[in-house]
Amino acid sequence: MAFGFGTPHFLGIDFGTGSIKAVELSLKNNQPVLVNYGQVYVNQSVGDDPAVSYEQQTIDYLKTLQQNMKPESVSAYMAMPAFSGLIFFVELPLMEESELKEAVRFEARKYIPSSLDEIALSWKVIGVVDTPDKGKQMEVLLVSALNKEIARYERYAIETGLKIDTLELETFSLTRSIVGNEKGVFLIIDIGSRATNLILVDNGIVKISRNLDTGGRDVTHVIQESLGVTNERAESLKKSGKNFFTSQGTSLSFLSLQSIGNEALRMLESYQVKHPETKCEKVFLSGGTAHFAGIVDYYTELLHLPVVMGNPWQRIQYDSALETQIQELGTSFSVAVGLALAGVDALSAEKENTENPLMTKKKFSFKDIFTKKL
Repeated sequence: MAFGFGTPHFLGIDFGTGSIKAVELSLKNNQPVLVNYGQVYVNQSVGDDPAVSYEQQTIDYLKTLQQNMKPESVSAYMAMPAFSGLIFFVELPLMEESELKEAVRFEARKYIPSSLDEIALSWKVIGVVDTPDKGKQMEVLLVSALNKEIARYERYAIETGLKIDTLELETFSLTRSIVGNEKGVFLIIDIGSRATNLILVDNGIVKISRNLDTGGRDVTHVIQESLGVTNERAESLKKSGKNFFTSQGTSLSFLSLQSIGNEALRMLESYQVKHPETKCEKVFLSGGTAHFAGIVDYYTELLHLPVVMGNPWQRIQYDSALETQIQELGTSFSVAVGLALAGVDALSAEKENTENPLMTKKKFSFKDIFTKKL
């Protein structure tokens, strides 16, 4: 976060497999305002220059993005891909906070394959549930990631002159920008270039997160193979607005999208069994492939639920002259927007506590769950 002329700036950086995206927000009348955004596409070819490591290439791309954007802030909120960490829940007997740390670490060993010395572990008690067999239990949300992965992002920052404010899994960034504080049960389907993140959110809290090794590139590959065109042409056709689900003569079957839908159905059914009183109200699509023509109707029919495009820009004010560009960017900047909003929300919470020091902060905040604060 930077303070230029008394105005705070918040920089969110999303390291995607297809591109690195950044969004910079400021505050005006306590409302987040878009002041800057940028994207640099990543060459996904492996081994082009064996003398240059993937890490160095990422640093070079980030430097290019900074040079183009010239952000006010040198403090950044960064996200790791969802598959870089684990998110899970445990139920523990009611206990004092002093006892909780050891209990959480004991439970974490059951879920985490690596030694706890090799990971960063964060947790938050999000509520108390009354179970039929064990009575009242604390519901604890745990987040973990390998220390070596976290160190990699620290190096990205150091080599580019940035300071990491918070490093989190993109799961929370997505939820912050797309669902926000909306009450109810929702499912986010975020289809990235190489991977898909499925997130079930109940009253603002991530309850289930699943990662699938399939994404937009698999859709491109189907178009390429079916029509006998180059990868570049197939990518262009994917973005052309043509509905390949229903177009006569070119109707295609996308097994990757079907597998994503099937996993979404399993998640929803599993959660409904454990929580029969709840019902998913809406499905949000996110990621670049969310703009693929016909995909909203496809998932509406498959999931038998209302499916809509997520709108990560819903909380943000921006110049009306940017309306066309914002519409084109759509959900592809969901993670970067969610990261910048982390700074906005944190500052708002600080102001609230300062103005009312007697207030007990009990409201759940994504800021409270991070992989590691640096």
